[in-house]
Amino acid sequence: MDLHRRDVLKATAALPLATVAGCTGVLDGGETPAYNDSTPKDGANDDAGVFFVHIDAEWLRRYDGEEELPYAEELPDAVDIDIGSDTAPVNVDPLVAYPTAGLLIGSIGLGFGLVPYGFADRLLGPLGDGELPEETADNDTDSSTATPDSGNELRVDSMLLVDGVGVFRGSFDADAVVAASEGFEPGEERGDFEVYEGTGEGFLSTEGLAFAVREDTLVTLLDSESSLDTVLDTIAGETERFGEADDSGWALETAGNGHVTLGAWGIDPESGGAGGEEADTGQFVESGPVLESATGLVSSFTLGPEEGTASLAAVYPEGEVPDRATIENEIGTSATTRDVSVDGVRVAVDGTWRVSEDSTPTETES
Repeated sequence: MDLHRRDVLKATAALPLATVAGCTGVLDGGETPAYNDSTPKDGANDDAGVFFVHIDAEWLRRYDGEEELPYAEELPDAVDIDIGSDTAPVNVDPLVAYPTAGLLIGSIGLGFGLVPYGFADRLLGPLGDGELPEETADNDTDSSTATPDSGNELRVDSMLLVDGVGVFRGSFDADAVVAASEGFEPGEERGDFEVYEGTGEGFLSTEGLAFAVREDTLVTLLDSESSLDTVLDTIAGETERFGEADDSGWALETAGNGHVTLGAWGIDPESGGAGGEEADTGQFVESGPVLESATGLVSSFTLGPEEGTASLAAVYPEGEVPDRATIENEIGTSATTRDVSVDGVRVAVDGTWRVSEDSTPTETES
């Protein structure tokens, strides 16, 4: 499955770029990750399939890009990603390319998409500071970057971009969120969520936008063609979740736990577009023949203090699974050690980067 720019652009509406500065130069499995509770199986818009990116905000807070990772030289060169239509697709080891692209896509989509809401800086700003205040700040603070009444009222622990909807998990004081918003009015409550709908007012028009907030979750509509209600239904357990289907559930358990995860499932590169006939159909990540026929994939990376790990799980139509030699020649070639598994229509690749005298990947077959 090649990741095309139009699929990406339908999901983007950034974290301030300082948030990920230093992260883009480098890049617990076996369980369904918690963000599955917010990820609808069929996506959050009317298009076929689902596209999502999940980012561990706790990791972003800890990692400031200044500490040299001992295995940094073992990782592929930094990927300079440009989603413009004239830019050549990313062409590096897919085991690294997909989650790296996810980090940039998620950052741009969430950050720019939140601009009309009025609370983007207060919601995401602390991520760029490396830590959040532990004590409640004085209400009379003059700091333009301080969270109202302090950090514990707006704390982001994880971020999910699913199609055109952003889901933030953490700690949220509804009054603080509402006070920071501009151009919204109360809508109909959904369970324990307070819902606010755009009025078209504010510095940037909020028409067609909406957000829902409760103590531990903030859900924002970043694209008027997507559905806030679908994601709220998914959180409430009223809509089938991505991880509840057989193949996508396996992929999520196999490769969905990491600091950054990208998932693309059931996206037809020949259908739909973000802007009608002139929509950009350019390729964003070049996967090569080994992944171009995949029905869907999930890919993630984790940067630990002593080693980096990445996982990719893909599912293929019957009769179109690539042979093991092709997989080994194209996926995980940059890793210090690698494990490749082929089971029917399912392919999984795990790679580890650590300081090693031998740069040739050590193989483990299954």
